Amino acid sequence: DMKSMTPKKVLSVPGAPLEIRWSLKEGDNWAITASALTSKLWLVKQDGKGEWQAKDVATIGDPAKIPLPVDISIAADGKSLWVNTFMDGMTRLFDLSNPEAPKEVYSKKTGAQVNMVSQSWDGKRVYITTSLLANWDKKGADNEQFLKAFDWDGKELKEKFTVDFNELKLGRAHHMKFSAKTNAAALD
Repeated sequence: DMKSMTPKKVLSVPGAPLEIRWSLKEGDNWAITASALTSKLWLVKQDGKGEWQAKDVATIGDPAKIPLPVDISIAADGKSLWVNTFMDGMTRLFDLSNPEAPKEVYSKKTGAQVNMVSQSWDGKRVYITTSLLANWDKKGADNEQFLKAFDWDGKELKEKFTVDFNELKLGRAHHMKFSAKTNAAALD
């Protein structure tokens, strides 16, 4: 209950759910979360009686290899979900046409370690950063610290640019916050 800032129901899922993303598509009333230590996607939605439930709906990568899902980004239309996995450096795309049964439709190794993932509102650009936590980041050459921007054409991630935080001595690349500003000239 946002008004009283009290939970209506506490859902328990195994592992470590790190992020929850609600579908913003008009009429949708569900969310997806990733459980890091179980490599699972969980659907959060109301059942036929209106009770909120959490349901295991998909596996991320090979749990035996501990891919460690760390961030997710759901498309504005609620039809797809990007998932970054830290240990294997993979960025995966899941089709959410049926949120009860997400299907992995694309994957690409985007770094030695990847953390946060974000996408543009139109779904044509995907942004990735690398640092999880200073004490957990990989060591040596695998301790990449970057922000990478990719174009997404519906079939392939194509790298547009990289900001190398190590080279520029900027510290660790962790969280991103992008916002949009209306161009008044474009509205004339």
